[in-house]
Amino acid sequence: MEDIETRYNEAKQIIQEWVDKQGHDRCWYYPDLFSRLVEIFEIKTTKDPSLPSLEEFIEGCRRYQNEEYGIKE
Repeated sequence: MEDIETRYNEAKQIIQEWVDKQGHDRCWYYPDLFSRLVEIFEIKTTKDPSLPSLEEFIEGCRRYQNEEYGIKE
C-alpha cells in the first residue's frame, strides 16, 4: 500500500509543478514531466513518437492559447 501512496504523491508533485508554471513555460510540451510519470507508473512505450506537421502544431498552439484566454471561436 505504501508503494501506491508513494507513487501517488510523487505523481501529484510532478503535476503540481506543471500546474504552477507561468508565462511561456505554460505553453510547452514537457517530455521530462511525462518521462517522470512514465517511470513512476512503470509504463512501457508501445509506439515510436511522431509529431504533427508544423501547420498542425501551430494551430494547436493557437487553440491552446485561445482556451487559456477564454476566447470563443
